[in-house]
Amino acid sequence: MRSPNRNRPNYRSTALCAVSLALAVLLLAVPAAANTADFTVSENGSVLYAEAKFSGSSYLLVMPGLLGEDVALEDVRNLTLTNENGTVVEPKNTKGTLTFPEGNYTLTYSLPIAGGFVYAKFPTAYNVTVTLPKPYTTGHLILGTVSGGGVISADAEQTVVTFTQTKAVSLTFYEENREMILYAFLAGWLVVLALAYMRYRKIKKNRLKI
Repeated sequence: MRSPNRNRPNYRSTALCAVSLALAVLLLAVPAAANTADFTVSENGSVLYAEAKFSGSSYLLVMPGLLGEDVALEDVRNLTLTNENGTVVEPKNTKGTLTFPEGNYTLTYSLPIAGGFVYAKFPTAYNVTVTLPKPYTTGHLILGTVSGGGVISADAEQTVVTFTQTKAVSLTFYEENREMILYAFLAGWLVVLALAYMRYRKIKKNRLKI
């Protein structure tokens, strides 16, 4: 005797559940597109060009103040915010915090560089790239340091510093020949100190003979 429909296994429903579960697992396994920010220093080292691609409703244009507090960047130039449709959006700027409707955006701007210092802070984690054209470089313990997580790579044309999933980046760049100047300066002082020490030893020795 054929069993009633209510007692029969619902293979179609089971298969649909299995497919839905598999799709959910795949969607969770695929990471969302990362927010990115690319910064490029001009050939003369005086201007920083920025391009950020991100999803969200805010972006920061700040720098550290004297007490470490966020201070709005001044003299930001050519700022353009466009959504995924290519429409230009006018953000609201409140003390260096740009706000706008939630969405996918591309932001471009430029600003002058003072003292070879590059700094950026973000409302969420970003993948960041900073490109320095020759003859500029960074990574020296004295001349120019890089904030934590920065990976430096260089070739004949440029030096590139990359950061992965960070909320703030900073670095100081300098001309490559400054390393030679620094080492020559230190070597000169070592020679002076050595001569002074030898003279001191000679004077002390002569006094002992008297």
